Amino acid sequence: MKANPVSVGVVCGIVFCGISAAFDVYVANITQRLEPSVFIVYCFIIATTIFTSISLFRSGTSYLKKSFQDIRLLTKVNVAVMLNWGGLILSLKYLEPAVVGIASVACGPALTIVISRYFIRSSSPPNRTEAFIAWIILFGVIVMLINSYFGKSGVVNTSHIERLIGIVSVVCSAVGTVLYTFFSKDLGKKGWKSYEILGLRNLWMLLIALAYCSYNNINLLTTESLLLTIILLSVLGHVIPIFLIQKSISILDPIHVSLLLLLLPVFTLLLQFFDSRIFISWESILSVVMITFLLIFLGINKFNAKKRGL
Repeated sequence: MKANPVSVGVVCGIVFCGISAAFDVYVANITQRLEPSVFIVYCFIIATTIFTSISLFRSGTSYLKKSFQDIRLLTKVNVAVMLNWGGLILSLKYLEPAVVGIASVACGPALTIVISRYFIRSSSPPNRTEAFIAWIILFGVIVMLINSYFGKSGVVNTSHIERLIGIVSVVCSAVGTVLYTFFSKDLGKKGWKSYEILGLRNLWMLLIALAYCSYNNINLLTTESLLLTIILLSVLGHVIPIFLIQKSISILDPIHVSLLLLLLPVFTLLLQFFDSRIFISWESILSVVMITFLLIFLGINKFNAKKRGL
């Protein structure tokens, strides 16, 4: 019996959220024992090698030619990835994973409004309800981050300076996520395949991580057991989820993908309590529940608007 394509898309999206949540929680634990730049080096070398190899195999020299032609747009993509992943790794070192997960997702709507209105005018403007919900969500995120700064979260063994670094980092991650969406869509309009973008989007982040390790004399060699963990985490927690969410995007409507992604902070909140350094934070639970509810309401509003043809 042939599987229903929609069902396949939904399953891929759910699995993506589960794996990504586990990835965020486990990375937060790994970065307590490992310099974040070392993890970034290994993770991005593996991902870049895999996707570049696929691109060269399928496109040959035309892949390289196209890369030189769109070097400016690829540069913007790399800058967005630097903000996204650099902010994510640093914020996970100092903030509760659930806070990082919900902040990096929930800031998106409001940031998208600002960027599309004042910087990149290539997308359709949101309606009043969408804009109102987006700003309410952003307010909720601000409250949650303030609570984290004052130690009202699942991670309290950090200083105020470290929490401030974490807050700035997660905001940078959210900005990078939104910018990457805009820039990668521009590449898609020029005929770039998703695996071709993934093969080149991490180059700047990788070079900076290598330079940082060299400048600070950070040893890239780790123990055999930790190296195996990093490799498995890179493949299972980064490469495979990218494929899964791309599969969902190719099958489902954007509104359905958005609704599936709302499971990400839920999974993160559930899985992070397996981390022994984190205790139950009712402030974080309340923030996740409230912001997720608003995101669901926003998704329903978009779905109804689409049915009305607006």
